[in-house]
Amino acid sequence: MDTNYTHQPVLPEEVAGLLITDKSGIYVDATLGLAGHAIKMLSVLNEGARVFGVDWDPEMAALAAKNLEPYGTRAKVIQGNFANIDEILTRENLTGITGILFDLGISSLHFDKPSRGFSLKHEGPLDMRINPANPLTAYNIINHWPYEQIEHLIRVCGEPKSNKIARAIVERRTVKPLETTAELRSLIERVIPFRGEKIHPATKTFLAIRVAVNSEFDNLTRGIQKAMPFLAKGARMGIITFHSLEDRIVKETFKIMADMGGWKMITRKPVVPSETETLQNKRARSAKLRVIEKA
Repeated sequence: MDTNYTHQPVLPEEVAGLLITDKSGIYVDATLGLAGHAIKMLSVLNEGARVFGVDWDPEMAALAAKNLEPYGTRAKVIQGNFANIDEILTRENLTGITGILFDLGISSLHFDKPSRGFSLKHEGPLDMRINPANPLTAYNIINHWPYEQIEHLIRVCGEPKSNKIARAIVERRTVKPLETTAELRSLIERVIPFRGEKIHPATKTFLAIRVAVNSEFDNLTRGIQKAMPFLAKGARMGIITFHSLEDRIVKETFKIMADMGGWKMITRKPVVPSETETLQNKRARSAKLRVIEKA
């Protein structure tokens, strides 16, 4: 296992300031990653407080556990998908949680490790699975899904030339399967020439495929709904998103929760990183934090 990867958590001060309402409480980081947010929370919390971290990726969970070793029994790492947060919390006999965080960003480890196949900047297999046990891969989607499904998937994620990209993928795979991220990137560049723009023309297609591989939108809505009963009165739920589709889901879900009663909005508008943070961490630039409280 490569332990040289690091990840800089986004909005750490804002997360700690908005999520922590009881310094002796029980907190859950449902997307633990390398434990950056968990460590920040532990630095603010009292000795009697506990943080439970959940991550779907077994490699990530193992690395996080090592990073949290100095905190002893104050922190516990659980390998699992936050879409099943109700089962996880029930197994841990956890109720009356004080706060829960969902950071929907993909870890730097996933982007920086070519073998995971997430990044269009590094050549790797068409994989993109957060959990390697997931049977669905980017290769399956690209080489086996019908044109209509691929086109719809890419269009939903905001790519205006989804039809041209999907058609090119289907035509190419009849000759030879697409096997690597570099091959997919090159194919898209032939359809939409890259002229040094800020956002690469393959970005939205890579995002769309990753979202589908990991059922990210379905998991998000399931995670929110399943976590709600486990939060104590006055507890807060914070969610960090990184693109407009995720943010829309969170915004609309939080609005429904508040309108139905029993919840109140803490952030009327999303909290975004400061200019200083984005200069230090480019991957933070699109982050948005929304927080809601159980009334």
